[in-house]
Amino acid sequence: MIGQTILTMTWLSLGMSLMANKPQISPPNPVSSTVARPPYNCFTREVWSPAKQAWCDRFSPHTEREHWPDVARPEVWESDRNRYTLISLDTVSRETALTGTDPKSIALSLVELPDTEGDSQKRTSVSIQKGQSAVVMMSQVGLADDSVQGLRYRFEFEPQGMIEDEEKWQLVWMGRQQLCWPGRGPEKWTNQPCL
Repeated sequence: MIGQTILTMTWLSLGMSLMANKPQISPPNPVSSTVARPPYNCFTREVWSPAKQAWCDRFSPHTEREHWPDVARPEVWESDRNRYTLISLDTVSRETALTGTDPKSIALSLVELPDTEGDSQKRTSVSIQKGQSAVVMMSQVGLADDSVQGLRYRFEFEPQGMIEDEEKWQLVWMGRQQLCWPGRGPEKWTNQPCL
């Protein structure tokens, strides 16, 4: 009995000694379950500050996909056109070139967005599908007008071959929409007049 007690005490002593020298394992750092929220909501319609405009231009898809296409797709042009008021190409000055290698430059030469005072948002989007189509979108929100808050233009181009290794484009259609101030007409971009 004494021998068994001594043996048990020896084993306990050895176990305690091993436990005392056991390396400490720290628990892993807890992972926060909260997801950082972006500093700005890029889907709102108020006049954006320059900081918000810069952040949304860089980090967020702040525009409606149906109106600012990633890829210009001629098969959906007809449905897109129905939301715009047609601007006849016959009304464009004959001195203005409707073909060239830079669709954005052509669009900018055709429409001058009005100057505004204070914070206004001007945006231009270019979507080119090589050898098939190009769409340029231009908008300005924050107009100094009683009923019209914003204007948006859509320009559609078709390829016309190559010029010195650059694709040549021809403007084939253009249209315009407006955004009404609250209470002055439809709440979204529309081809309907503002009141």
